[in-house]
Amino acid sequence: MELHRFLPAAALAALCLLPALGTAQTPQLRTSDQVTTQNAPPPTTPVFKPAENSGAWVPRTVTFADLGFTEPVVLGYPDTVKEIYLPVPPNIDLTGAQLQLNASYVRADGGRTTLIYAIDGAPVVANGLTADRGDASATLPIDGKPRPSGFVRLNVDWRTAVARENTCADSRTPGNILRIEPTSKFVFKYDGSAIRDLATAWSSLPPMPTILISSNKLSPESYDAAWRVGVALERAGKRPQIRTADGSAPPPALPQGTGGNTALTPPSNEPDIVIADSASKQPVGSHEIKLGNVNGRPVILVAPDAGAQAAGIFTQIWQQAAAGSDLHVSAVEQPKSDSNAVSLQYLGAKPASFDVLSHADWNASFDIGSVAADGKGPGTLVIDVAASPSAARTPPVVSVFMNEVLLGAKEMEATGKRERIVAPVPRYALQTRNTIRVSFVRQLASDRCRETPEPYPVSVLPSSHMLLDKIEAASDFTGLMAKFAGGGTLLVPQSHMNDAAGTLPRVIRLASATGLSPMKAKFTPVADGSQPKVDGPYLAVDVMPKDVADSGVKPEKDRLFLAGSKDHPLLDVRGLNRVGVLEVFGKGDNVGAVYRTMGDQPPAMTKPIALSSGNLAIMGNNGLRTEVNTNDPSGQGIMKEARPGLFERGYWWLLPLVIVALFIGLLVFASRMRRRNNLHGDR
Repeated sequence: MELHRFLPAAALAALCLLPALGTAQTPQLRTSDQVTTQNAPPPTTPVFKPAENSGAWVPRTVTFADLGFTEPVVLGYPDTVKEIYLPVPPNIDLTGAQLQLNASYVRADGGRTTLIYAIDGAPVVANGLTADRGDASATLPIDGKPRPSGFVRLNVDWRTAVARENTCADSRTPGNILRIEPTSKFVFKYDGSAIRDLATAWSSLPPMPTILISSNKLSPESYDAAWRVGVALERAGKRPQIRTADGSAPPPALPQGTGGNTALTPPSNEPDIVIADSASKQPVGSHEIKLGNVNGRPVILVAPDAGAQAAGIFTQIWQQAAAGSDLHVSAVEQPKSDSNAVSLQYLGAKPASFDVLSHADWNASFDIGSVAADGKGPGTLVIDVAASPSAARTPPVVSVFMNEVLLGAKEMEATGKRERIVAPVPRYALQTRNTIRVSFVRQLASDRCRETPEPYPVSVLPSSHMLLDKIEAASDFTGLMAKFAGGGTLLVPQSHMNDAAGTLPRVIRLASATGLSPMKAKFTPVADGSQPKVDGPYLAVDVMPKDVADSGVKPEKDRLFLAGSKDHPLLDVRGLNRVGVLEVFGKGDNVGAVYRTMGDQPPAMTKPIALSSGNLAIMGNNGLRTEVNTNDPSGQGIMKEARPGLFERGYWWLLPLVIVALFIGLLVFASRMRRRNNLHGDR
C-alpha cells in the first residue's frame, strides 16, 4: 500500500477514536469528598439495613502480655518454630491491622541464620541475620479479611544452617536465640456495624472487658448481676474491670507487672457490658439481654435480674445459641448425663492434627464445675492419639499433664492407628480452672546425616474423654469446688452495695477461684455485723456465718490468729495490711469458705488465684501468697492417695501363688466330697 494513501486514512481513524480515548484512558483525579472513606456507612437497600452502630470502626490493641505471655517468648535450638494465635472478632472486617513485634537476637554459634515471620501461613518478612546480636523487631501488615476462626495465626521460624566438614558433624546451635518481648502488640480496628447478634458481641470482647455499672451505690439486684457476669468473663479467660457511669468511683488501676512495669493494655474507657438498671441510660426489660450501642460501639446490655441467664447463655456450650440482638432467657442449664464419662469435646477441647519435628504440645482447658456434679469429679483421663511412622528408629513419646502435673506417658508404636493413654487424676492436681497438656516428643532422624529431618503428623482424636469418680467430701478447696458445682450461696455485707466498684472485683475473683457457679448460686446480702445461719455450701466475703463464729473464730482488723493445740496457736501475727485470708470451715454438705480482709485496705488481687487441696489461703496484691492444709500439714492424705498397690510394690508374684493355693484347695475339697459320696454309696 502506498504511503500517501495510508496516512489520510490513519489520521481519520485517529480523529474518530480521540473522544473515546479521552474519556476512557485519561486518568481522573477525584476530590476528597468524592472518595469513599472507610468510615462511610454501607448503602441502604431492601436486602441490607445498616445497624445502629453502622460505620463505627472500633479500635483494639492486644499485647502479648494480654494473651498470657508475661515472660519473653524465646526461640532457640531445638524449639525454633513458634505459632501464636491473635484474637479478632470472628467473621468481622478489619482495617489498619498491623502487628508490632519487639524482638532481639544473639548469635553465639554463627552460621546462616534466617528469621521468617508469617501470617496465616503466608510469609510476610524474611531476613538473613549475620551480626552477633541485633534488633529483630518488625511491623507486619495484616489484611482485613474476616477470620471465621476468630484468630490471626502468627508463625515465627528461627533457623540456623551451619557449614559442616562432614555430613555427621554437630549442627546444633543452642547459642543462637531469638527473644520476643511481651510488649509486642497487635493493633487493628473492626467494623462495629457488622456485630448484629449477642454471640458475636461476646466473642469480640477484649482481654480486659469493662463492665459499666450505673453508680458506686447499687441495688442488690444490680450487684448480683454484675458479679455473675464478671465470673462468666473470668471463666472465659477474660479479666473484667468495673467502671461507674456517673464517675462516683475512680477508674480501676492497671495490674502491675514485674518490677513495677507492665505490658498489659490499659482497659478502655468505653464499656463492653452494661448492667442496665433503672438508672442506666439504656434500661432493658426483665430477664432481657440485648445488643446496644454506646458512643457508636456495640455493647451487651444485661438486665439486673438476668445475670444468671447471661452467665448461662454465654457458656461455651450455649454461646452460639445467642444468635439474636434481643433475647429473653427463661431458662438455661448445663446438660446433665448419668454417664460416668465426659468427652473432652464437651468440655471445649478441639481435637487436632499437626506436624511434629522434635516437640509439640496440644492444650485444652475446662472448669471443675463443668464436670463436678452429684459428688463426682475428674477421676481418669483417657487420651486417644495417633502418629505416623518416621525415619527415626526411636519411637515418639507422648506425655499427658494436668496443671503441669505429669499423669502418664507412653512410647508410641507410630503406625497411624489409635493408641490410648489412661492416666488417673490425683486429687491434688485439680484446680478451679484446669489445663490439660498432651506433649509429643520425636527423636530427630536424618539417615546417618544424609537427609534433612522433617516433621511428621500426629493427632489427638475426638474419642479422648474423662472418666468421673466419686470425690470424697473433704474440708478443703477441692471438696468445696465439687460442692459448688451443684449450687451454693454467696454472702456479702450490705455495705458492699455502697462501694460496688471497690468490692465487685474482689467478689468476682474469689467466686471464680473457689468455683462458685454464676448460674446456680444464690446471692444473699447480709446486714452489717450480723451472723447468718447458712445451709449447704457457701462463700462468705467479709461475713462471719453463725457456725464459724460459734467455733471460736474471732477476726480482728490486723491480726491473723489460727488456733492450734490448747496451749500453742498455729499462727498469731499482727500488723497486717493488704492481705486477705480465705479459710474452709464445716464438713459434709455444710462446708463453706470464709474470706476476711486483714488491715485497713484489702488486697487488689490482680492475678488469678489457683486453689487446690489446701483449706487455708493467704492472698496479697499479686494473688495467692501461700496455701496450706491445717488439717493435714504433713500431706498424709496425698501420700495415702499415691500409695502404691501390691503390684506396684513388686508383689506381683503373690497372684500366681494365690491361684495355685486356690486350685490345690479346690482339688482337696473335691477329693473329700468324692470320698464322702463313696462312703454313702457303700452304705
